Amino acid sequence: MENKIIIPVLAAFILISGFIIYELTQNNLEEIVFDQLTYNYTSSIWIPPISDKGGSLGGYYKINGVGRDFTFMIKLPGAEKAESPLDYTSDGLKGTGRLKSIEVTPNTILALINGDLRKAMFETRYSGNFNMSCAVWTGKGTFSSENGAIPGTFKIDGPMTDWEGTFKIKNDDRIVLTMDFIYYPNGEKNKAKRNKDIIYM
Repeated sequence: MENKIIIPVLAAFILISGFIIYELTQNNLEEIVFDQLTYNYTSSIWIPPISDKGGSLGGYYKINGVGRDFTFMIKLPGAEKAESPLDYTSDGLKGTGRLKSIEVTPNTILALINGDLRKAMFETRYSGNFNMSCAVWTGKGTFSSENGAIPGTFKIDGPMTDWEGTFKIKNDDRIVLTMDFIYYPNGEKNKAKRNKDIIYM
């Protein structure tokens, strides 16, 4: 009689303990596996004209990473001839970033199996921060993923002008980056002007 009670109780205890251990270690296992992954993504970028009299800019960007740490760069060949050397040089925009939290979803794994890195990027839940620089300005920001989009904030300190605002990256037929921001002379936020931009990546 005792064996009939002890064996099921012992089996239930082992089963429950297994689930508890799995839940406690699942995130750690995901992090350990993810921290070993290398990834890179390269694509074109197009910035439409701001006005009817302006021209568009085109180029490419690259993202390279190992686990939580990544680098990115944007180059717009020829833009240095039209832009101030304070704003843009032929070296382009360069940055580094780090994922602070990451949660791989079943859709992430499915996208990776199908070789769709772009979809995997939007199906994974994460948050992080980044630093960037171009010409003589520097910037920083934060980002997260939610509901198939990547919203974030940014701040840029320039030699004469500062910018700060929000952005959102969405996966349509191509990646679309929209920005809503203010810009103002250094230290004179009371003179801020508002602007919106869109970039196709």
